[in-house]
Amino acid sequence: MGKGNPVIGLFGWIVHRLVASYWFLALWAVVTAPLAFGAMLYFDRHGLAGWIFDRDLAPVATADAAKETAGIVAGIDAALLTLFFSISLLVLTLAAGNLGVRLIDRWLSKRLVQVSIAGLTFTTLFSVLTLAAIDSEADLIDTPLGTIIVMLVLLAVNLAMLAVALHDLGRTMFIDKAIDSLGKDARTPALEVEGAEPFTGEFVQLVPAPLSGYVEGVDLDEMDKRLKHHPGTIRICVAPGQHVLEGEPIAALEHALDKLHDLTTNIPIGPFRSNSQGTVFQVRLLVEVAARALSPAINDFYTALAAADALTEVIAGHTDNCVDPGLVPVPRNCPRFELPGQDFHGLFRDPLAAFRQAAADYPSVAIRMIDNYRRICEPLFAQEPQDRQEGLIDFLYDEAKRLSEHAADRAQHRSDRRDIEAAFEAFRPMRTNAREARFHAPSDDGSGDRAPVR
Repeated sequence: MGKGNPVIGLFGWIVHRLVASYWFLALWAVVTAPLAFGAMLYFDRHGLAGWIFDRDLAPVATADAAKETAGIVAGIDAALLTLFFSISLLVLTLAAGNLGVRLIDRWLSKRLVQVSIAGLTFTTLFSVLTLAAIDSEADLIDTPLGTIIVMLVLLAVNLAMLAVALHDLGRTMFIDKAIDSLGKDARTPALEVEGAEPFTGEFVQLVPAPLSGYVEGVDLDEMDKRLKHHPGTIRICVAPGQHVLEGEPIAALEHALDKLHDLTTNIPIGPFRSNSQGTVFQVRLLVEVAARALSPAINDFYTALAAADALTEVIAGHTDNCVDPGLVPVPRNCPRFELPGQDFHGLFRDPLAAFRQAAADYPSVAIRMIDNYRRICEPLFAQEPQDRQEGLIDFLYDEAKRLSEHAADRAQHRSDRRDIEAAFEAFRPMRTNAREARFHAPSDDGSGDRAPVR
């Protein structure tokens, strides 16, 4: 059902916290470097060093030169490792102050960053072990020449990787790149839902949250598999990213369930908000970037405009998940699970309200977002009246209206108020014409009666 975003299930959450951590690949590098070194030393002592010596491919002239080379390489590797850590700390400190600390979680989980630190760690340990294995007084043929060649190759590879990693690290401060990445990650819905009539019977069992924290995700596939013999409707009372208190209901069951563990393990709860919570976290982070950019300390409204445009792309990508009022969202593949709060309205209502509050003092940002709401609705207006998503249009129209009213009230100059009102007035006739077209459209039963106006 899901598409891997957000992380789902307790096991998936644990794996994500391990794999996405800064130290995970570095730890594996520390474990595998001695194994790789031991394998190379074994091959050298069983003919590889002699084969290299016989073909005059030795990278050094004497064993003493090999010892000195290994020492130099080990020093370079240690210096590069220290440099990478130092620059990372500096850049992340600056990024936290200007962009927001939650962007750091995304940067630390980037595969390029993890591979870079793992490569430097692996190479440093490998070169130190190589240095320890060389006897400067031995004959050249008895020197681990293959291991030395591998050490030099690893140094070359890591120099190239370090250049790429430092370039990427420097681009971390380029906020537009982070905004674009957030927009792309959040654009595709993690779950496809549709509207259904809500269950009107009595739920006989409420499943309490085992601890306080933030919901990381809901693994509906695994839950459906474990509860395939359990009849009745199951309402998931929480959504990814939502904060719950210990004992609060996270699910409601039409029929009692003996093993609540089968359900609670598929709704993992973490201690803080993180990127593993998927679209809900990414949407809120876009709003946070915009709000921080509009704060008096930064006052960067062009960044806020970029965040507004990215947020618009995300909204457009989720329009198919809009559920009409009075209906409850359910997964299209498993309608017995009710998912209140996991549709279009549940995802965007609070973040768009927060965006409105931050943008109200900036007419240029408010006008851009009002225009963006209109742009999202334009293809919806072009649909046949009977197929039009009226609930979605109403939601976006109301958001544009609230934003225009809020921004007009806060505007300090008459021309700003006129511009804000003009932006919304460009939206109003489109909505009015669409309502009239729907009013005059024939009903679905072909009787020719007018369809009701919503």
